[in-house]
Amino acid sequence: MIILPKVKNIQPTGGEITVKDIKWTFSDGADERLLRAAEKIKKSCPNGIEVYVDAGNEKSEAYTVEIGKEKIIIKSAGAAGAFYGLKTLSALLSENGGKLECAVIEDGPDMEYRGFYHDTTRGKVPKLETLKKLVDTMADYKLNSLQLYVEHTYEFKEYEEVRNLGYMTKEEVLELDEYCYENFVELVPSLSTFGHLYHLLSTDKYKHLCELEDYKPVKHHFMERMVHHTINPLKEESFELIKSLLDQYMPLFRSDKFNICCDETFDLCNGVNKGKDSAKLYCDFVKKIAGYVASKGKTVMMWGDIILQHPDYINELPEDIILLSWDYAAEPEREKVKKFSDCGRKQIVCPGTNSWNQATEQISAEEKNIANFVGYGYEFGAEGVLNTNWGDYGNIASLECAMYGLICGAAIGWRKETVFDSEFRKLVSKTFYGAEETVDLIDQTCDLKAGESWHELMWAYHEIKIFGETDKETPKAEDVNKAIDTLKAVRNKFLTMPIKEELKEELIIAVDFKALIAKWYAKCFGVSVECYVDFNTWVEEYKKKWLEKNKKSELDSLLGIFDTFENI
Repeated sequence: MIILPKVKNIQPTGGEITVKDIKWTFSDGADERLLRAAEKIKKSCPNGIEVYVDAGNEKSEAYTVEIGKEKIIIKSAGAAGAFYGLKTLSALLSENGGKLECAVIEDGPDMEYRGFYHDTTRGKVPKLETLKKLVDTMADYKLNSLQLYVEHTYEFKEYEEVRNLGYMTKEEVLELDEYCYENFVELVPSLSTFGHLYHLLSTDKYKHLCELEDYKPVKHHFMERMVHHTINPLKEESFELIKSLLDQYMPLFRSDKFNICCDETFDLCNGVNKGKDSAKLYCDFVKKIAGYVASKGKTVMMWGDIILQHPDYINELPEDIILLSWDYAAEPEREKVKKFSDCGRKQIVCPGTNSWNQATEQISAEEKNIANFVGYGYEFGAEGVLNTNWGDYGNIASLECAMYGLICGAAIGWRKETVFDSEFRKLVSKTFYGAEETVDLIDQTCDLKAGESWHELMWAYHEIKIFGETDKETPKAEDVNKAIDTLKAVRNKFLTMPIKEELKEELIIAVDFKALIAKWYAKCFGVSVECYVDFNTWVEEYKKKWLEKNKKSELDSLLGIFDTFENI
């Protein structure tokens, strides 16, 4: 049986059946979401094999699937568990064309919280249908929580000046929340409330609340807003402003959790509060925000990076806050997870897809990061895993180019023993992409050491343009040409493989993008190389795909950057 996440126990009972039609039956009082989920698998037919769904009303995600010659029984103490039993049955039917081995499957998750975190702020605001498709994929892989990273990309009244950058409406958020609920996914609100307030603090109305007095950007705003964005916590108006954002956003979600973020407050005490105790200022303001959110009946989540820098203050925070411990390195720091555990704090470990700053996810890097960091989560009793998919510097990668990472996080969150080996890659390649070599081929496009990183290109260009110099090493033409040849070879393989069409189109655009980035990086240093990609044709394809799945958001800004790089 080839399904992901891998089930825990399968006991064959002998024999085989072929399922052509299904007659659905349910226990009394079954959650109506289960009825609708069953109908998505196959409409009920009076002459079909009976599939009986026996779901209790407890909070349980464990389930059994008994495949007999005359009847299939899906049983769970909770509706969520029965839903996952339906997902397992659906995967088996898809895999074998309706032929099922008679067996008893016993399954359930090793981690309670299994989430995916997607950046909808830094350049690309997805359309509602794109997010619904993401939820479908999450449900298929038994993920139970989605968070969307939001700064200015909701219709907050305070962000009216930057509405042209794209945003989600109240109606869209409400509809997405309902769709998540239908698929047993909790949509947890996540909102920047301390750092990462660049566009808010750049407006005429609120710039006086910025920690950096008279701040003037130097580099492109995609770069500036990654660094300079912290609000002055000592102004009472700052807290009133944050409360207003919370009051507009919080009521839209049925979740009992709220992520207040509070990460990367780089500028704190480097501006108007210079010389003050940054740890105390940070902790005091976080406690005000967390206290307000908790007063609304919400469990507070927050990123743990800043409080980790001030370990004496960790237990100054309210004890019911869930700390989000993050590290995206291939060899993440075990000590980060251990420190929160030693303090007796609730935490969720947060690895990443390694797709940001890239045109595709970095396969080997994300495998190591997810395996190692989630492993530390298991070791130190974390509440779960929240796998992150950021969008730094314009969110250039398509969502499809982060799906292997999503599946890795889902698989290991469900089953601790999951190993990201060659067999796992083949399984994902076959079941998700449609062709066995796909993940290995994506991996071949990574780490070519030819400046194929979008982040490296952005910084090299701006350092050379603004400061006239950079400490980055000049690439060798032969290395860049070799990288571009590798990308072209992978592209040609993708064209001939039976990859699902939508995924194939996105992968080809991404591989071509990597070739262009390598060429542009070399040009920054005056190194001329040949590139097989026709720039104008590629731009049109990139633009077309963006607009199919996302709001226009900051596409024009990116297209202008592409033109700049092409014409260096």
